[in-house]
Amino acid sequence: MEQENKPKYYTEEIEKDTRYRQDYVDGANRFFYEQYNQAAGPRDQFITPEQYKANPEYYREALKQMLGFPLNLPTETPTLAEKTFVAQDGNVNIYRMQLTFFGYLKFYGIYFEQINKAKDTPFVLSFHGGWGTPELVSSIYMDSGNYLHQTRRMCERGANVFAPQLMLWDVSNFGNPHDRIHMDGKMRQLDGSMTALEVYLLMGTISYFIESGEAPEDRIGVVGLSYGGMYAIHLAAVDPRVKACYSCSWFNRAFDHSWADWSYRNAAKTFTSVETAAMIAPRALFITMGDNDNLFAAATTEEEYKRLEPYYQIFDAADQCKLRIFPGVHEQDKEDYGFDFLINHL
Repeated sequence: MEQENKPKYYTEEIEKDTRYRQDYVDGANRFFYEQYNQAAGPRDQFITPEQYKANPEYYREALKQMLGFPLNLPTETPTLAEKTFVAQDGNVNIYRMQLTFFGYLKFYGIYFEQINKAKDTPFVLSFHGGWGTPELVSSIYMDSGNYLHQTRRMCERGANVFAPQLMLWDVSNFGNPHDRIHMDGKMRQLDGSMTALEVYLLMGTISYFIESGEAPEDRIGVVGLSYGGMYAIHLAAVDPRVKACYSCSWFNRAFDHSWADWSYRNAAKTFTSVETAAMIAPRALFITMGDNDNLFAAATTEEEYKRLEPYYQIFDAADQCKLRIFPGVHEQDKEDYGFDFLINHL
């Protein structure tokens, strides 16, 4: 009886309605890019090279406000929770370190200290990218992968190097499950972002190394690949104590790569990757991108770099900012131009 009373509704194949969904997708994407193009006007009114030169700290504070909490707090100098000797390897002693923030948050990294260090030995932060760890970027396992021995190449140039662990590691390889996007959502509800939190921790890390006498305040640099390249630029933009920055395989049109954890409120009208990098001027900045990078288009990197150049030109510091498109994919540059540039400006 139930079967006889079951209603018979009209049905059809899925293909009948795919066009409508595609029209919606196409229209939404067109809307996004039309709005992005229209945002150039407000952005050009918000910041110009002339305005930035006249009041760099105003714009630095505006960038911190966009990234959000906890960058609105005073920079905290963490306490040392642990420093464990790992090995002597070539010209460096290797230590695992944990720094404690807020009384409980332990920020971890690997410290490569020159055996023959001096008070003026340069100090460099070396950032891994997505799915990475400080061990990977520092050639401790897997032969460094596409980082091509990034940390060690700075050690070979006589720098003390700290490679921190960012909330980016590949859970399938390294364990310790986490969900960065979910964490970023929690930070958004707190009026912040994971970028803001980790930049805050990195600023505190710099304070620790300065106050402990390990880092001369006028010889601090940063280098990073991919996500690490993003962190290199953002940290240098927010913290003027960073005197030189080398960003590999990240600088591009941010709107084309609107990943949730590096997309910020009203960024298209204020700070795209260009305006963020501009906050480094007139300090030293070297940008690289592989000509066959499978994530970012080198041609777009070149286009965006043209928008960045005037921020250095207005300081008569054009030689402080360099772009290199190298033959390669999403990897660290095999040639040493960026590393030499970084150490020569510290």
